[in-house]
Amino acid sequence: AAAAPRTAERALADGQAALARRDYAAAEAAAREVVSSRGARAQDGQLLLADALLGRRDYANAAIAYDDAYKRNRQSARAPEAMVGLANAFIGLNAKREACDTLNNLRSEFPRLSGNLATRATDARGRAGCR
Repeated sequence: AAAAPRTAERALADGQAALARRDYAAAEAAAREVVSSRGARAQDGQLLLADALLGRRDYANAAIAYDDAYKRNRQSARAPEAMVGLANAFIGLNAKREACDTLNNLRSEFPRLSGNLATRATDARGRAGCR
């Protein structure tokens, strides 16, 4: 008998594990599986896809994937993460003005960022040379 298809949760867990070991192809495949299922975890899949593309230094496609993740649900808890990722992809493309614009939008839309995400946003601002 054929194995049952993995759930979105299983695919996300497998993809995160692949990302952690820098197996970007496996992370991307798992992410695309989740995104194509169009389920409740599609935004999570989109972020995993973007993270995998960023890891492969495919900055242009990572930027598109982060933007898509943000647009899927601008009010979600993961929207700020998508914006930080988008800024990092812009930095990879040497599009520093766009990175700073994204980080300024992040600051105005989510003024109470804290923890790891706030640190990542601050680091990105420094790398982009934002005022």
